[in-house]
Amino acid sequence: MKNQIGIIPNPNQEPSRIIAALRAHQIVTVPTETVEGYAVSLMSEEAIVRLMNLKERDFDSDKIFTLVPENTDAIAKYATIPDIVKPLIAKYFPGELTIILPKNPDFHNFYYDHYDTIGLRIPKHPLFPTILAEIGPIILTSANLRGGTPRTTTGHLPSTILDFTKETPKILRQGNLIISF
Repeated sequence: MKNQIGIIPNPNQEPSRIIAALRAHQIVTVPTETVEGYAVSLMSEEAIVRLMNLKERDFDSDKIFTLVPENTDAIAKYATIPDIVKPLIAKYFPGELTIILPKNPDFHNFYYDHYDTIGLRIPKHPLFPTILAEIGPIILTSANLRGGTPRTTTGHLPSTILDFTKETPKILRQGNLIISF
């Protein structure tokens, strides 16, 4: 089904249709193990602008879209990883954890160049390895309009968000995943 935001796959959707839509600069709805998400290719400025409009966000927003890197080894291309975070990445990626880190100063992108921090997550849903292998990194945000409730087919809460950009790590949102550190 095509509409103003792209092809809307269901959780059993073939990855080839999602990949084709992302290559066509569309916003696609993707299932994750937490809530459904809107995804765009990191390389598509056109799709990123559409996503910003859909979510009613501008570069002054205090909410920054999450980056889904190709794999855990690629995280260092996008962020500076403090030592305290490395065991969390090893244990919880892929999974229900989003980490906010200082952005790697060598990483440049139309969207992320407006920020000093970056949120990263790799969902554990089985579609993601195929999508990421074909498309590369994507931007992911919850599939809801501003102020709305994220859609879910799993009954889960959104991912747990941990912020490691200050001296003391902080839980910004508690999801199903409980982490003690």
